Amino acid sequence: MNLGGVTARMKMAEINAKGGILLGRNVVVDGPADRLIRVVTHIHQDHLIGLRYNIKRSLYVVATPTTLEMLEILGYKIPIEKKLPLDYRKPVKIDEETITLIRARHIAGSAQVLVEGKDYRVGYTGDFKLPGTAPMENLDVLVIDATYGSPLRSRKWSEWEAIDALLRIIEERRDKGPIWIYGFNGKLQEIMVELRARGVSDVFVADSLTIKLMKTASRFYGIDVGNIMPLSDFIKDEPAIVFVRNTMFKTFKRRSGTHIRLTGREFRNVAVQVSENVFNVSFSDHATFKEVIEYVTSARPKMVIVDGYRSKDAYFTAKYIEKRLGVKSIVEP
Repeated sequence: MNLGGVTARMKMAEINAKGGILLGRNVVVDGPADRLIRVVTHIHQDHLIGLRYNIKRSLYVVATPTTLEMLEILGYKIPIEKKLPLDYRKPVKIDEETITLIRARHIAGSAQVLVEGKDYRVGYTGDFKLPGTAPMENLDVLVIDATYGSPLRSRKWSEWEAIDALLRIIEERRDKGPIWIYGFNGKLQEIMVELRARGVSDVFVADSLTIKLMKTASRFYGIDVGNIMPLSDFIKDEPAIVFVRNTMFKTFKRRSGTHIRLTGREFRNVAVQVSENVFNVSFSDHATFKEVIEYVTSARPKMVIVDGYRSKDAYFTAKYIEKRLGVKSIVEP
């Protein structure tokens, strides 16, 4: 880099007080800032902060075609002249900076963001998990998600074991009434695909928003889950798997059947029965602490900024990276 040193690198990547990831001179990702380009890595709410502000103020809103379509479903009206869909690894050059989206394994449409200028190369992972997310290499600065930034928050089982646990609960409890599955937008659609891919043929039920997002996700995953019954047509005791956003758990938990919450914050076991008809299944779309360290080890950036806006353990992660990997690491904001 022309300016040299840590200070110069920090000028090309930082996280502002509102969670915006500032990359290069023109790009802000997943948070608000007065910049030419707003990039959205995926549709989860903590990555949509200030999006309506940037729709008004930025020249372009950049995301994968899947994410842009989902944003429209969620009610974000982006003018056609500002909407810039970008396929994975199809760079675009704007005002002397090149922006490239790289696939991140999280939910449908998720992306990492790489920004390259004349004398800098910086990137942000967004939310991710391994395997399935290719590390960005040769970066001056890597901004990394560390939602589970401590070994104390690490799961001792694999994602596949969590899906197997979910399948076992479905098999054992389907004769006791409907199966209710609660999760975030994106996670619900992923689980629908995983269940169909494993031969689960039960009737699927969901609300209209979840169904619309599923149609978009189906094209992304290349798997058609079939027709989904609208929740408004569902008779409460008929056999089915009902997919509900986790904010609705209190509304439906007294309904008959088995209620399963998909959560990355269940660390006791891969599946935990918390009451007679309620289970937690430890399924997460975020990297474990071990995977965060594995990513940095593979990427070997010159410097790391750990996202402290979206992580409670960012300082532990940064200290570990610096001490164990020998890579300068700080927390922002």
